[in-house]
Amino acid sequence: MKARQLGEILTHQQKLIKTADKVAWLRGHYSTGLGYLLKLAHADIEWDLPKGSPPFKQDSGPIGLTPSHLMRELRMLYLFVKGGSPVTPRRREQLFQQLLERLHADEVAIVLALKDGKFASTYRCSKAVVEEAFPGLLTQPFSLRYL
Repeated sequence: MKARQLGEILTHQQKLIKTADKVAWLRGHYSTGLGYLLKLAHADIEWDLPKGSPPFKQDSGPIGLTPSHLMRELRMLYLFVKGGSPVTPRRREQLFQQLLERLHADEVAIVLALKDGKFASTYRCSKAVVEEAFPGLLTQPFSLRYL
C-alpha cells in the first residue's frame, strides 16, 4: 500500500459521515505528521496572519508532483503563529504565500482551514473524533516546532 499524502487523507476524512468510519480511517493512516497536524488544529494558538487567503499562484500539478508537500512543510508552520519566530509581518506574509505556492490545492485548503480556525468543521475532525482515534494525543505536551 502506498503512503498517502496528508491532503489525500484529510480530503477523504471530509467525506466520511459516521464517527466509527472517521476513527478507523485516521487510525489506519496515522503518522507523526498527521498527529502534529491534529494537535495543531485543536491547540489554543493564535496565528499571526490576516484572515482569509492571500494572493498566490496555485500550482496546478497533481498531488505528489507539486514542488513540495504538507508533510515536508510542517516544519515551517511555527513561523506563522504568534510567539513562533521573530519575523517581520511583511516577511511572514511572503513566506506564507511561498508556502502555499509550493503545495497542492488540497493541502492549501488544509493550511488555510488551520489558520482561520475552521479545520474541525471543514474536515469533520472534532476533538471527540481525535480523542477516540488516538486517546491522549491532545493531552500530550505540544511544541510548535515539528521535528
